[in-house]
Amino acid sequence: MLKQNWKSIFGEFVGSMFISFWGLGFVVPFAVLGYLNNMYEFAIWFGLAFAVTVIVFAPISGVHVNPAVTVAWALFGGFNKKLIVPYWIAQILGWGAGIIPFYIMYGSVFEEWALSTNGNPAALFFCNTPADHLFAGAGLEVFLTAMLTFAIFVMLDERIPGRPTSAGFPWAIGIVISLLIAFGGGFTGTCINPARDLGPRIIGFIYGLIKGYDVSCILGNGQWLMYIIAPVLGGILGGLFHFKVIVRLLPDQSEVK
Repeated sequence: MLKQNWKSIFGEFVGSMFISFWGLGFVVPFAVLGYLNNMYEFAIWFGLAFAVTVIVFAPISGVHVNPAVTVAWALFGGFNKKLIVPYWIAQILGWGAGIIPFYIMYGSVFEEWALSTNGNPAALFFCNTPADHLFAGAGLEVFLTAMLTFAIFVMLDERIPGRPTSAGFPWAIGIVISLLIAFGGGFTGTCINPARDLGPRIIGFIYGLIKGYDVSCILGNGQWLMYIIAPVLGGILGGLFHFKVIVRLLPDQSEVK
């Protein structure tokens, strides 16, 4: 199975690494250098980066780059269930690998930022929700991920007359990503992707241990579990909503004709 599908699995790794570097890289000018002024700017640039990633890697692996999307496709879109775990591993490794260059390139910048602001470079690239609002954060992550997978299924469903063309889909899903980040980024970071959080969290933990930064907030408070469970649940609910509700409400094609 792995030998037959190594190109798509490797494509998921490289695609995840690409969007991690290209998208999470905006954390540096946003949080450290202060070149971006607010979450809305970050949302726009991340959405554009995601659109470019889809254009490049969709023909190779389907560019899931997200365990929640992979599960939804396996349950509702005919994706091979035996590839779920290999895709997950590739996605987590890719999202983690994508931020390594920033720790190498901006190491001294991060150290200066940490000294001047009491910031923690080890915690820069993963998501965070206020500790006293974890339940609300989990609910928001479920909702936002459901909207993501619902949008994907709608825009690829041939039964939807207004769906974008294959050339327009990357930009349409990039807009959706931007909207979701703008909606929830200030509260949960808009994870909507377990690999997007877990990969950078693991790399941040390793970097923190090496450099002597506080790593207690990385894996010790249980938030990482919320950022796995809530998006996966949301991805499933988004698929259910499309195929069990919206599709059944569509007019019968024979009636339309």
